[in-house]
Amino acid sequence: MKHVALILCIICCCLKLSATVFTVTSNANSGVGSLREAIELANADRTSLPNQIHFNLLGNTLTDVTIALESELPILKSDLTIDGTTQPSNLLQNANIRISLVRVVADYFHGLRMDNAQNIQVYGMSFSNFKADPTGTLDEKKGGIYLLNSSNIIIGAIDKPNCFGGNYAGILGPFVIPRMDITNIKISSNIFGLSENGLVAQPNDTGIDLSFLKNSVIGGDSPPEGNLITANTRNGMALGGTSAGVIIKNNVIGLDKTLGKTIPSLSAKGIYLNGVASNAQIANNIIGAQNIGIHVDYANGGFAISNNRIGTSVTGNESFGNNIGIHVNNCDNGLIGGANISDQNNIAYNKEGVLIELSYPISILKNSFYCNTNNAVSFNRVPGTITQSRISNISPNGASGVYLPNSIIELFYTDSCPDCQGKTWVTTLNTDATGAWSYTGPIAGPITSMGTNADGATSTFSKPLIDDSKVTTLGVFCGRTNGSITNINVFDASVYNWYNESGALVGTGKDLVGVGEGKYQLKTGQLRACDVVSRFYTIDASSNGINDANKIITPTYCGISTGSITNIGIADDLSRTWYNANNDIVGNDADLLNVPAGNYYFKAGLDNCIITSKIYTINNIVHQYKVANVSIKPETCSNSNGSITIGVYENEKPDFFEWFDATGNLISTDENLNNLSAGIYSLFAKGENGCANKVGDFEVPIAVLPVIDYSKFSQYLSCDGKSVSIAGIAINGDVGPYTYEWLTDAGNVASNSLNFSSVTPGILTLKITDKNGCTVIGNTFDFTSLAATALKVPNSFSPNDDQVNDQWQINGAENYPNADFTIFARNGNKVFQSKGYTKPFDGKFNGKLLPTGVYYYVIDLKSACGKLTGSLTIIR
Repeated sequence: MKHVALILCIICCCLKLSATVFTVTSNANSGVGSLREAIELANADRTSLPNQIHFNLLGNTLTDVTIALESELPILKSDLTIDGTTQPSNLLQNANIRISLVRVVADYFHGLRMDNAQNIQVYGMSFSNFKADPTGTLDEKKGGIYLLNSSNIIIGAIDKPNCFGGNYAGILGPFVIPRMDITNIKISSNIFGLSENGLVAQPNDTGIDLSFLKNSVIGGDSPPEGNLITANTRNGMALGGTSAGVIIKNNVIGLDKTLGKTIPSLSAKGIYLNGVASNAQIANNIIGAQNIGIHVDYANGGFAISNNRIGTSVTGNESFGNNIGIHVNNCDNGLIGGANISDQNNIAYNKEGVLIELSYPISILKNSFYCNTNNAVSFNRVPGTITQSRISNISPNGASGVYLPNSIIELFYTDSCPDCQGKTWVTTLNTDATGAWSYTGPIAGPITSMGTNADGATSTFSKPLIDDSKVTTLGVFCGRTNGSITNINVFDASVYNWYNESGALVGTGKDLVGVGEGKYQLKTGQLRACDVVSRFYTIDASSNGINDANKIITPTYCGISTGSITNIGIADDLSRTWYNANNDIVGNDADLLNVPAGNYYFKAGLDNCIITSKIYTINNIVHQYKVANVSIKPETCSNSNGSITIGVYENEKPDFFEWFDATGNLISTDENLNNLSAGIYSLFAKGENGCANKVGDFEVPIAVLPVIDYSKFSQYLSCDGKSVSIAGIAINGDVGPYTYEWLTDAGNVASNSLNFSSVTPGILTLKITDKNGCTVIGNTFDFTSLAATALKVPNSFSPNDDQVNDQWQINGAENYPNADFTIFARNGNKVFQSKGYTKPFDGKFNGKLLPTGVYYYVIDLKSACGKLTGSLTIIR
């Protein structure tokens, strides 16, 4: 039994692993045997995956293998292969495409639709007429195959292609938010925009229109895996919002199946790629007859375009030009070509080879450019700096030049077309820290250079260039043929041919020397179509062989003999003698150096042919350095902390400084002074030209300490004698604001007010601090003595002549000389009254002792304290 159970288990597993095949036997829109029914059955059967749909349609006409759809087919579920190559008959124009799927109604819908699907394969099918409503929105566009949020999809393979013609999009992946990535998609060996035989145009609006593609391949590693994408009106392929891992390889765009004939789409883009994080690899494609071959837009992940044929064929000989070969727009970085010669793109026969727009840095390395009509590489609104490389010297054994420090120079042999573009890579060199570079090796033909800076941004190709900004033209004199044209800088040139007005060759060096009067022109370069021709330069006799157009006259400064006259050319380089205004000889060299201000001229020539120059004037320039703005800070607290800071000079800032104190001692050569005591300081200034003068005297003052004024000082004791207040103290000075501290003997702060109130009586000292931090210690006041003057009124006394407490003694009464003291008996009779209290109450009224008992007093202090009242008891 155990063996039987095991066998049954194995049989069940085998059955489970065997895919279910649903065969289409009817080309009807629906019903038994139709494709619609097969999809419904495959979607329902999830037991033996993956499912397969095969075809066995009877008949021998194209109609018999055409499924005419009147409505959209069911959405495909995962794990399904639809294989049109299983159809026995071959009635279409391609032996490997055997089933045609066509929309035949006015309603718009997709051919096959995959939503949230995985592991689906489609082979051998032709999709047509899946168009979009021309008035609809982008969300309503339709495709032969529709992909949304799906993965592991294979569409086409070697010997199993699909064909997409006459659709809005052959394959459509919509742009939806939030984004839904389409991952692990492979689209290979298919035909987009042509008939099944790959020869007749059947345009889609866009061949492949996919958004949010990731980790996918369009084409493949071998040429048979590449797609044929031609005659589409908007885009061959448009990939929006792509992210990492997209490979576009071995596709043919713009040509028919023969690869020898273009079907132009001059409003279309062959490949449009967009995606901030895209690092797409675009390689081994052939792209021709498009408006833009490859358009990379907002792709900042580091795209690479390598080993493509853009505008030409595999052999590189045919002209399949695009309007623009490659357009890079708004990208932070990218690579066209690569580090190896195998990465080389052939970019040829386009109007513009490569256009870099709003992008930086883009590296263009080891490519082959030729016969692009307008430019090999051009730039528009590039956010970084693109510096053109130049070749300074070319010989049969090497070349050299100067570019940017720590950068890359590539040398190429040029093409034979008019723009002299770099067709054949020769070598790659690194520049040194000064930007210099040098190549030692055979130069077998005309060359050009391309520079890539340290950021990785590449320039266009260098071309022959004439810089005659410093040209020196010397006329003839004395009837001789001694005229010359020199000091012309020429780049990217190895051949220099000078011609006269008649077109006769008169010189083959960079400088033209030993010629007579006339007009001459330089043609230079490398004997190619891009050679350049200069303007005509005139040599005449009016200058007597002297050319002072580039003369340099250096003035003297402040009377110092540093003037000079240089850079005056003379035919035959004759020796000359210089004279001053007094006709004294002052020099015998070509340049006149180190002379004072004045007028000078020279004579030159031989025997009976002497020429005299015009008079040249050397001026004397006197500089007076003057201060326009100065900031002076005073010395404070006797700390030698003053300063003098020169803000602005009126005309020119001097180069050297000397500061002296009031006794004439040199104390500093800095521009400004710090840590100064109060005093007067003098500044002398000097320039590199030798001019010097006294700039001025600057006084550093002393910040005066505050003075305390006690002239109106007054103090007050509280009525209860427990606190004291003061008023009338004033501060004289201009270094406020001030802070105040009244300090006790123990150093504690009793008050922070200059004139305080309600402070406990004690010995207090005033401390004042000004804005510079300087302190002044004021007077010390003993307020305890004031407290001792407080009025102390006893409530009893004993007037019995025992010499003890016989009088009503009031301590402090002497401090109130204007006070009224009054005592009343209980019946209200006044028994005592005194202005001031010079004579104390002795318990008598009218000379007689008052009886013992309780009396009442009223003391009117005549002050803010008002009246004091209370009881007084007489005891005996």
